[in-house]
Amino acid sequence: MSVPNRTLSQRWFNEAWNERSDDILAEVVCPNCVGHMESGDIVGAEPFKLVRGEFLAAIPDLTLTVEDMVSDGNDVVTRWSAVGTHTGEGLGLAPTGQTVQVNGMTWHRYRDGKMVEVWDSWNQEALLQRLREGSDEHRERSATTRSSLATRLRELRIALFGEDGGPEMARFLNVPPRTWYNYETGVAVPGEILLEIIEKTGVRPLWLLKGEGPRFEEGRESKV
Repeated sequence: MSVPNRTLSQRWFNEAWNERSDDILAEVVCPNCVGHMESGDIVGAEPFKLVRGEFLAAIPDLTLTVEDMVSDGNDVVTRWSAVGTHTGEGLGLAPTGQTVQVNGMTWHRYRDGKMVEVWDSWNQEALLQRLREGSDEHRERSATTRSSLATRLRELRIALFGEDGGPEMARFLNVPPRTWYNYETGVAVPGEILLEIIEKTGVRPLWLLKGEGPRFEEGRESKV
């Protein structure tokens, strides 16, 4: 059954995705087919149509390319790539105009010529995070802002606890040391953590957020 199943999988990517056809769904997908997708499990063709519709609403020109395919009995595994432009408002995100490209793998399992189970593997969250960050220009500005904040966080930590005071700073703020060091490398800092830093250390918000003015209020080095 390997060759017929490989043909069905090839048709799946060409017709279900690139041609946006529902005919292949009615032909191939059994009513209780389970799809293990990045966003969770679905059953049957109708939920798949909804998921596909959201992605196509966000990326109307989305095109999938089959890069390679292997099969064994009832199982067919496909390595694929996808490319498109984020010009629509699907997925609950404002369009950014970015060109997006992802790579993934899909495992189809067939029984008597029908698709009975599917596993998708690709980094969906990385794509969504990139789109949440907006255009390339906006993302570059955000990266610059995070980098500047990270520099001031390191300066603050050194001023309060010394060159090796990362663990002590983390305990002071009640966060894991790894989390604190992530902040020092430019990982986004939650607003509640920034407020706690300001409250506990006495650092001036304008200096912490923008690097303007003195680090602490005049006549006071810190609350530590």
